[in-house]
Amino acid sequence: MLLPVESILDGTWASGAAPAEWADFLLMYRMRWSWAEVQATPLYVRRYALDFLGLIAEQEERENERARRDTDRRMG
Repeated sequence: MLLPVESILDGTWASGAAPAEWADFLLMYRMRWSWAEVQATPLYVRRYALDFLGLIAEQEERENERARRDTDRRMG
């Protein structure tokens, strides 16, 4: 499992959808859910939560990139 995680994190994962264990880990980590809570959550709710987390991550990345550009402009 370590190699798939490394390739997911560094952006080189090219084997289709990430393993289900990755989604479970993300939900446990980001939502602070226990394994029992993940398992008790309906699949459609898990999918929505993962989609929302992905949207939040994209927005945070855009904000970080904007802040980097602003800093570069002020420094350069």
